[in-house]
Amino acid sequence: MPYQPFRLDRLNLMAAYSQKSPSVKGTSGYPALSLCSGRAYPYVEAMSQLLHIQTPVLFEAGAGMFDPMTTRTTWHPDFTPFVKKEVDAIRHYLEDVVAKNVTISIDYAKRSQAALVGSPDGKIEDVRQEVEEYVFQNHPTFNVFHTHISIDVVPFGLTKAEGMVWLAETCGISVSEMAFVGDTGGDVEALSMVGASFAPANATKEAKAAAHHASALYDIDAVLEAYEMVSARS
Repeated sequence: MPYQPFRLDRLNLMAAYSQKSPSVKGTSGYPALSLCSGRAYPYVEAMSQLLHIQTPVLFEAGAGMFDPMTTRTTWHPDFTPFVKKEVDAIRHYLEDVVAKNVTISIDYAKRSQAALVGSPDGKIEDVRQEVEEYVFQNHPTFNVFHTHISIDVVPFGLTKAEGMVWLAETCGISVSEMAFVGDTGGDVEALSMVGASFAPANATKEAKAAAHHASALYDIDAVLEAYEMVSARS
């Protein structure tokens, strides 16, 4: 959960599972673990180390890919110079939003998205409608996704759904062979397209409706439950 200490005992268990699966199509009964996160590269790269991940991982909702085995970072082909120029323009607009709302900040770590972050006190919700209207009127080829602490303005074609397709192609598998855990509106399309999908108890209604299994458990406990359920099918 954001702004909360990591539950290292649960992360260690997840890492132990990951170590038992050396390849995407391993025969150990433990599925390969990856990440498809809206967070920026540094966070996702660090988490891939912590979880002993050996498969490529996705950051910025799938616009970027990092391979822990080769240490190579690549950007999705749809992240073109023209798209980057639009992202920069939206980020410039968000700087004006931040100037009027000092409890909100720009996430400058992200390159392919224009993003705002804030505390869980609801201030993000105060500006969400304004941001959505601006994007709809000025940048109609962008999505606006939000959580209780963030707003992400994401180009069409660079969402988690496209990222999962890119990851599947990179790993030489089909999307139907993949499982996905998601908890927000930005996860809905990916939840709907994979072979098995899961939402934790803290997920939005939209994410729970799109998932094949809505857990009674929260955050990492729900992730572990999902991993164990998929392992049991292997």
